[in-house]
Amino acid sequence: MKSPSPRKSLDLERLFADFRIEHENSGTGWIQLSCPLCEDTGQHLGWNTKSQVFNCFRCGRNSRFDVLSALLNLSPRETSKVISRYEGNTRTPLTPSDAVQDDTEAVLELKMPYGTAKMTDRHREYLRTRHFDPSRLETEWGLLGTGVVGPFAHRIIIPVVQNGKLVCFQGRDISGKATNKYKSCPDDKAVLPIKTLLYGIDKVRGDSVVVTEGPTKVWRLGAGSVCTFGATVTNAQVKLFKRFRRVFLLFDEDEAGMEGAEKVGKELAVFGMNAVLVTTGIRDVAELSDGDARGLMASLLN
Repeated sequence: MKSPSPRKSLDLERLFADFRIEHENSGTGWIQLSCPLCEDTGQHLGWNTKSQVFNCFRCGRNSRFDVLSALLNLSPRETSKVISRYEGNTRTPLTPSDAVQDDTEAVLELKMPYGTAKMTDRHREYLRTRHFDPSRLETEWGLLGTGVVGPFAHRIIIPVVQNGKLVCFQGRDISGKATNKYKSCPDDKAVLPIKTLLYGIDKVRGDSVVVTEGPTKVWRLGAGSVCTFGATVTNAQVKLFKRFRRVFLLFDEDEAGMEGAEKVGKELAVFGMNAVLVTTGIRDVAELSDGDARGLMASLLN
């Protein structure tokens, strides 16, 4: 049997120097820096120059792809490009400006779908039928709408913001005729793919978060809640949960929702996190009244 090829060495110190990332070489085979994947205010993250692995004394071992993507604040495609430039024996230096110029496929600025503009009466009336206040959602979540033509026609456009930057969007059908109620920006058109994100994470304060499946539930629950854009949860999304001390899983109480919640709970338990599965007897928390939603959030977060 052919043995697997060894992982190429990574000239991390040169990469850090080129990108001006603060670090310290202890001279004992470790490069120390602050971990971007947890609330690290010290140099708890170490890179072992021999084994070529990252290990954080607070959140454990992490892949170099995840660490570098967070440190450099680059898309997955850009991160892969940077890593390839510093692997092996060539170690071609790549500066931040070079990364932008060289990776022509990287999406650096999100473009909204054709016909996107302020919501019309049709969009606003749809929200009212769901017992939402259109004006409040426009103000708090930046909702937009599309017209009658284009691949995202007849949809409310939901901007997705992370770290203050517009990185993706999702469209919610208002016609009742679309095969898919929700349609997301294609990964190759997004700054960051939608399943690497948590909708609403920029509005979370404190060390607790309520997790649900879709944007309408976040609108109802308000600040302190996030959604995973579906019942399945990716490893990239699980990484984002690591910043919280307590995670309340409030998924739809159907088979897909419960399976998704249990999966998240098990994966977070691996990191020693406190994940709590919440059941309310309500299939869709978006159908709660605003008052009941506020009461539910207060009971969980306080």
